[in-house]
Amino acid sequence: MPRTFRIAVIGSTAKGGYGHGLDTAFQDVPRTTIVAVADDDPNGLKRAGQKLETDRLYADYRRMLEKEKPHIVAIGPRWITDRVAMVTAAAQAGCHIYCEKPFAADLESADTMLAACRQANVKLAIAHQWRAIPPVQQAIRDVRGGKYGRLLRITARPKDDHRGGGEELLVHGTHLFDMMLAFAGMPRWVSAHVTTGGRAVTLKDRREGTEPVGPIAGDSINAMYGFDRGVRGFFVSTANLSKRGQSRFDNLYGLYLECERATLALRQPGDLYVYPAPIVLPDQTQLAWEKQWLQEWHFTAEHKPRPIRKIWIRHGNKTLAADLVDAIQRDRDPLANATHALAITEMVQGTYASHLQNSRQLPLPLGNRVHPLTESGR
Repeated sequence: MPRTFRIAVIGSTAKGGYGHGLDTAFQDVPRTTIVAVADDDPNGLKRAGQKLETDRLYADYRRMLEKEKPHIVAIGPRWITDRVAMVTAAAQAGCHIYCEKPFAADLESADTMLAACRQANVKLAIAHQWRAIPPVQQAIRDVRGGKYGRLLRITARPKDDHRGGGEELLVHGTHLFDMMLAFAGMPRWVSAHVTTGGRAVTLKDRREGTEPVGPIAGDSINAMYGFDRGVRGFFVSTANLSKRGQSRFDNLYGLYLECERATLALRQPGDLYVYPAPIVLPDQTQLAWEKQWLQEWHFTAEHKPRPIRKIWIRHGNKTLAADLVDAIQRDRDPLANATHALAITEMVQGTYASHLQNSRQLPLPLGNRVHPLTESGR
């Protein structure tokens, strides 16, 4: 085990950049040092080198892996056009991986990448920063520990801006599915219905998103996922419910948990609210939402409010980066691990597979690994 882990960063300024701060995820993480960065955009590469304070700059990430021999690689691009190539190259170079979401466009790609990681015996963590925020971690411990009674249902809502429906299933749905897994364990089945303009989606409705995240379809999704102990998870999304400058709210993004004795609401950037009943009862005026405050998270040592909205993503990246280092040292799974990355891809692809089979309940994992929005996946 090295005394100091050598970190290399892969970005692509014109193709998804460095994700949500993945270039700086390992800055200030103990026992790590950023040694090199690769970017196929010359100007972006120069800026990245200055930002990361390294002069080891590479236009080709494969050349960087060969020359620098890092222990860990941060794979930053939001676009997934080169995701399989980047992950497999890093794994074959013996590098552990911290990777931007979404992990994969389809199960075939996910299977290929995870097979490469298993063969090389390297660990992979996904940048699902939300699960690393202290109030969220506290909520996971409390729910799994039975503080609010038995968990019954989880409902996930993405931002539901212009990307609502198919694009949000991948863009923010992956974060929300990761949270479902944290609270409820692995999904067992899926049943879903996807529409566009009020009618059921067909293969002809396949399209590309705002950024390349894989095949998508639909502007509205209603999906249900089955978990052990009778827990049900729901992903519901409709485009253009939140319109910048027009809506009275900024977004709908959140996770809502119905337990026997309480309802929990998790809102960006990870704040937790608790309501003392399984559902909200507007006529019961003695019941009210209560925000859960954590001194060490919400306030400084001087008890001044922290600028949470400005720091939460960086905090999440640093926490997950440090967790990956610890996972390597202890030979355990990272918090946001490869098993979860595959399960999330199953949930996304399973949504379309179920819809195109008349919303039939399909077992997870899926037997057919080809994406159902492709002709060969029918």
